[in-house]
Amino acid sequence: MLPKSKRLSKKKDFAKLGVHGRSSYGPHMTMRVCKVRFDEPRVAFITSTKVMKKAVDRNRAKRRMREIIRRLWEDIPKNVYLVFVLQATVKDIPNDDLVTEVRHLLEKVPLTLLKPARLSPRARKNRAKRAIRV
Repeated sequence: MLPKSKRLSKKKDFAKLGVHGRSSYGPHMTMRVCKVRFDEPRVAFITSTKVMKKAVDRNRAKRRMREIIRRLWEDIPKNVYLVFVLQATVKDIPNDDLVTEVRHLLEKVPLTLLKPARLSPRARKNRAKRAIRV
């Protein structure tokens, strides 16, 4: 299991990814990456109830992903925050295919960081709410 010290958990970290992050896409997941000043990378996994209805499926998918990231920890570049947004197909694919996809997405991190930052849909929505209040 991936230790808690290597996981993203604070709301401000997710907000930073929403505003300054860049996305990279795979067939079964989306990876959002953001460069930070800290040496140690941090990772989070997101699945929504719209995508996977059963909590058992969501939790199993996240456990599988945490184990894969734990094994591939040395391949993750330093100074980054990563968020993997999982799709429903993650629960049905074999573990080897999942490892291959994660490895492929991790190889794309340096190129992804060169892209211009785009707001995530949630960050766009929150920015619009703040503009209305002011």
